[in-house]
Amino acid sequence: MAAHGLSVTVVDPGPLRGAATEASAGMLAPLVEASEDDATLALKVRGRDHTSTLVPELEDESGIDIGCWSPGIFHIAFTEEEAADLRHRVAWQRQQGFASEWLSPDELRQLTPGVADNVIGASVAPEDGALDPVGLRLALLASAGASGARLRLGERATHIEVKDGRVVAVRTNRAPKRGIKCGAVVLAAGCWSGRIRGLPRPISVEPVRGQMVSVPWPANEPPAIVYGAGIYTVYRHGSAIVGATTEHVGFSTATTKAAVDGLMDSVYRVYPALRGAEAAHKWAGLRPMTPDGNPIVGPDPEIPNLFYATGHGRAGIMLGTLTGEIVLELVLGHELEYDLTQLDPRRFWDS
Repeated sequence: MAAHGLSVTVVDPGPLRGAATEASAGMLAPLVEASEDDATLALKVRGRDHTSTLVPELEDESGIDIGCWSPGIFHIAFTEEEAADLRHRVAWQRQQGFASEWLSPDELRQLTPGVADNVIGASVAPEDGALDPVGLRLALLASAGASGARLRLGERATHIEVKDGRVVAVRTNRAPKRGIKCGAVVLAAGCWSGRIRGLPRPISVEPVRGQMVSVPWPANEPPAIVYGAGIYTVYRHGSAIVGATTEHVGFSTATTKAAVDGLMDSVYRVYPALRGAEAAHKWAGLRPMTPDGNPIVGPDPEIPNLFYATGHGRAGIMLGTLTGEIVLELVLGHELEYDLTQLDPRRFWDS
């Protein structure tokens, strides 16, 4: 940041500091669920690769283990209908030049021997993976601080002040009147974006709760990341991270017995060796979702020093570092190499 001659202040966006990151599975998985109608797929692949490349630099700088690994992600099929759909996705992704493969049951069990006996095959995205989202967040904050950014953690942004068509200050719960003077503002408040007062128009970002559980990883089972039975199962630090529900319940981060039981039933189906194991930990977070599922990234059409970087939904970890690079280029007034048509803030306001 300092290399670009910028003075940066980071203010927490919402009352649950880090909640979205800490609840995330940290997936770098653009291909495992990709379909032909995903116009942002190329950007997601770029985001995965950008993050994977940045992680070693962050780890060296911060000394924090981010736990990034790319073992490939398996998407298993229990029925012929599921298998046909996954084979079609593999064929389409390969035609687009992406790494994607189909595995027979025998090939799958050589890599993940503990999956259910009735699996009839799986697709695998060999370059997809995951990381520890808490480690990533801490490393990014450490990097920002080392680069000269002022970190006002625990201080919540509440209001932007606009004068003569430009943002001139950001007010917070600790500076409700004076505010923080600014030359430009990046709204990256996740599902709390719509709660920032003073915006020129409503922001179409809403919270969607995702509940998750962790259980001990099966003994003697190779570490893996597996999709199937409507869930994902991610190996991390000796545990299976299992998620996640999709619930429109406002800003509640409570867990429910019904959701936890559903996740456990599904993971028992994927990994029968886990049957009888109890959830060691359960938690929930809030995804910032937009009506079309795509992030809102770009400048405000009327306020030239206000920029949006919000609404990333389930792709926040995957697209986060690339979004930061894109927004930096926007703030500096540089020409972009990325096509942001699908992310343009005006797509909701011009209709």
